[in-house]
Amino acid sequence: MKKNRLVCILLLLITLTTQFVVADDWYGEKGGYYKVYDIDSDKILFQIAREVVKDDQYLSGDNKMYKVIRANKKSQIAYAQFVEDVLLPEIDEDIFSNIKLTMQDGLDISSIPAQAEQKDKDKRKVAIYSTHSSESFVPSEGTDSKEGKGGILKVAQKLKQGFEKNGVKATLDATLHSPHDAGAYKRSRRTALQLIRKEHPTALIDVHRDAVPAEEYLVEIKGKPAAKVRLVVGRRNQNFKANEDMAKKIKAAADKMYPNMIKDIFFGQGDYNQDLTPRAILTEIGTHGHMRERSEKSAGFLSEAITVALFGNVFRDSGGAKTGTGGGDTSKKVKFDEPGSKSSKGSGAGILGILAIAVVGGVGFLFLSTGSEEWKSKMSNFRQEFMNFLGRNKSKK
Repeated sequence: MKKNRLVCILLLLITLTTQFVVADDWYGEKGGYYKVYDIDSDKILFQIAREVVKDDQYLSGDNKMYKVIRANKKSQIAYAQFVEDVLLPEIDEDIFSNIKLTMQDGLDISSIPAQAEQKDKDKRKVAIYSTHSSESFVPSEGTDSKEGKGGILKVAQKLKQGFEKNGVKATLDATLHSPHDAGAYKRSRRTALQLIRKEHPTALIDVHRDAVPAEEYLVEIKGKPAAKVRLVVGRRNQNFKANEDMAKKIKAAADKMYPNMIKDIFFGQGDYNQDLTPRAILTEIGTHGHMRERSEKSAGFLSEAITVALFGNVFRDSGGAKTGTGGGDTSKKVKFDEPGSKSSKGSGAGILGILAIAVVGGVGFLFLSTGSEEWKSKMSNFRQEFMNFLGRNKSKK
């Protein structure tokens, strides 16, 4: 009986504290978005339909890093200051040229002898999902949000097909996470965890579209109408440096293959479920005000750039040696471990963090709801039951 009571208490603590997970989204007036100005020139630096707060960072298309120094949620206006020019990871031109020619011939990278010999070629896996599964494109769907399967899932499907064409196993989980509210990331977290456990992907990709004016994202790639892509990295988790490193590698590869496709990289205050793995990225493929086909076209190009960045073995480290997914970055050097290796600790650390928050939150809840004297009594009884429980288990062994 006491054992069952103990289990119930632990489950209650975790259940009560799940509400303390901080939302990653901003929900102001529909159609609203932030305008971020360069404080020196007073010109608009970028626009984004996510909340912008002090200390957020922004890497522009021409690789200039800015830091947000103030933001006003009511006016949806922020100001950022230039910090430094950023040097992206260095690409080995010979290897890159070989891969580019191979892809132009309609072959995947495994057909290149150097790539075919890699022992981990069967581990070329990506997992794809969409937190905001109702996101749509007004000219194509007639609405910016479609209950059920929004247009963004068709973009995700094109991304999947692009990976498969290039010899990468891609899994798309089309689970719906509607409505588009502050709980969406909490619901999609379950999807992300299931993908990590089942697929052990090298990269986890959350597919979105932005909600700023269409002209912000319009571009032509190879003479075809397409959409720019924004990469989003969450600052509020222990995997920030690894995910930042991966985002820069994707931009470096894309800049070589399809210049101007990667619009920028936004480093926001959110977590975006990127605490679950050090190989996670959020993509904004286009925006709501243009045809969905533009985003679908870019999804195919983006899959090629990510394939090269993660599996092309094209980067050099600071000493000039080739690396697979590392090398040549001004940020902290991070070795991307094989899925399931001993040093791949991102998922475990994220889960442990959640449990820690649950315990602390539960204790705080008991204190606030019962008062100090009753709290002391309850904690004393809980401790005694827990020790008795451990003692019984020990005696059974």
